[in-house]
Amino acid sequence: MSEVHTRDVCAVVVNWNGWRDTVGCVASLLALEEPPGLVVVCENGSTDGSATQLRDALVGSEGVHLLVLPQNLGYAGGLNAGVAWARRHTQARWFWLLNNDLCALPGALRALLDAHRQVPDAGLVGSVLLEWDTPSPVQAVGGRYLKWLGVGVHAKEAPDARDDVSLAMDYPVGASLLVSAAYLDRVGPMEDGYFLYYEEIDWVERGRRHGLRPVIALRSRLRHKEGASTGSQGGVRNKSLLSEHHGVVNRLRVTRKFWPQYLPIVWASLFAVAGDRVLHGEFSRAALVLRLMFSPRLWLR
Repeated sequence: MSEVHTRDVCAVVVNWNGWRDTVGCVASLLALEEPPGLVVVCENGSTDGSATQLRDALVGSEGVHLLVLPQNLGYAGGLNAGVAWARRHTQARWFWLLNNDLCALPGALRALLDAHRQVPDAGLVGSVLLEWDTPSPVQAVGGRYLKWLGVGVHAKEAPDARDDVSLAMDYPVGASLLVSAAYLDRVGPMEDGYFLYYEEIDWVERGRRHGLRPVIALRSRLRHKEGASTGSQGGVRNKSLLSEHHGVVNRLRVTRKFWPQYLPIVWASLFAVAGDRVLHGEFSRAALVLRLMFSPRLWLR
């Protein structure tokens, strides 16, 4: 398979109430020795004046297009809108889908393309994420998915690394994903019904059913401010109600869709989640978890 030039890649960055992070992310992409041919920034219905700030900062910049969406379509919806725009208006055959709270390190895009080229049945290709403030520690190589609990666990090591590629992960972390136009044509776009979380699990599983495997490009590295847009920095104890809502609903939705035999176990495990919130004095979050468990109209879709 011949080498793909990075000018054939369109990067898509979704912004929601985080224009400062977005401007920094775009700057890191454009500063790459081999940058993408185009960066599409999807302004996703922010309420902090992001649209105006991004126009001032980005409009007129070579290689950047600002797409202002009329409302918040969620992470997947914003990415899908950017990809759809790029497919209508450019000849891009590759799409690099990114959180806005990232800083790409040298070679991040080239490593993604090289990893895809090394694996004949490659599907989605993900990057290694590093901590933001202390970038030496690895935040996530990829994820292991525990079907009986309906949760993903970030792995910090890649046990089967070969030729700078790992095939050992169940899924790449959705903050940085490379997808080909061929994958989009065969598998379809990211499922935007999840709004937030579990989109990459769904997308990977749909690809796996077409014989396409998730790949981690071990030399593609980005610093990541995890949770900047959702208000959930600092782990489970600082999770926002928005994150809690979508985490519970989508845990049940994705289980019902792909592994329905585990749905009763996953549903029952949420009692433990609610109990954990009570033990830590997070009574509004505990009540939310229980309310969602007994609202099947939200996840039996």
